[in-house]
Amino acid sequence: MAAMMSQLLVVLYTGLCAGRGNRMTDETLPKPSLSAWPSWIMPPKSNVTLQCHTSTNDVNFALRKGNVPVEFPQSPDSTEGMARFLLTDLQASSSGLYTCEYYRRDPPQRSSQPSDILLLLVTGEFSKPSLQAHQRGVVTARENVTLQCQRPNNSFESVKFALLKAGAAEPIRVQGPAKKKMNFSLRSVTVSDAGNYSCVYFLMRAPFWASEPSNHLEITVKGTVELTLIVIFILLFILGVFLIYKYTQCGAAPNKMTKCSRSSKDPQEQRTSVQPGKESDGGSPVCVYLYVCRVCTFACCLCPCKHVYLSVHM
Repeated sequence: MAAMMSQLLVVLYTGLCAGRGNRMTDETLPKPSLSAWPSWIMPPKSNVTLQCHTSTNDVNFALRKGNVPVEFPQSPDSTEGMARFLLTDLQASSSGLYTCEYYRRDPPQRSSQPSDILLLLVTGEFSKPSLQAHQRGVVTARENVTLQCQRPNNSFESVKFALLKAGAAEPIRVQGPAKKKMNFSLRSVTVSDAGNYSCVYFLMRAPFWASEPSNHLEITVKGTVELTLIVIFILLFILGVFLIYKYTQCGAAPNKMTKCSRSSKDPQEQRTSVQPGKESDGGSPVCVYLYVCRVCTFACCLCPCKHVYLSVHM
């Protein structure tokens, strides 16, 4: 796909260079780069920014569509080594091949080589295609998914197809040429491949018209829920360990003069005698309450506390 697209742009680029005349260029100046934001496939009446970038400072920038300079009512928003060309209210006539170049401000004012060609498409000139998935329902992670984009009518002219994903700046795939339909393969999908997909088709020659986008097709990849459950389980496990450590301590005194014991005879109430050292004759016991709380580690919750009697002989 990339090789075919590059061959097409090389042929078109050769034609553009042939029409530039004998204007002097400085071969030592690095070629600028040209990009589109938010994307090079845009709906009608929207805005797009073409960004021309170079590592050379103190230069002026120019934008061309084909061989024709693009005029702007105001100078483009430019910083050192960067110019932003804002194209507003896009129409079908805005589609085409764009390049940018720059000129030295100081004499001799020679220009750089033009950037690589940027194809800008404005959708809406052809009827929308249909997009279908060969797999129905939820897709399991690591499976292969095939999406088919099909034109609504028969035509003898070949077109290119582009697969789009909502939220992605660039098309996921650009393939062709084909006359009727195109299959897009998504191999070994992950949860990041889930989302809403659509497709368009467009002419490979001027005027570079493009169709309306197809209806969205939602792809759901099984694995998102499992990942969430794993995270929840880890958090609950950490919380359970913390609660076990905190609430299963028997509360013995620092001087180890008291100790805690449990009896299975009475699950609700326990009585424990604590005798520090030797028991004094005639000593009277002093009873105090302690609360022993159990922790339900599986459900990760605290169970009701129960009383424990401590009889300390004074």
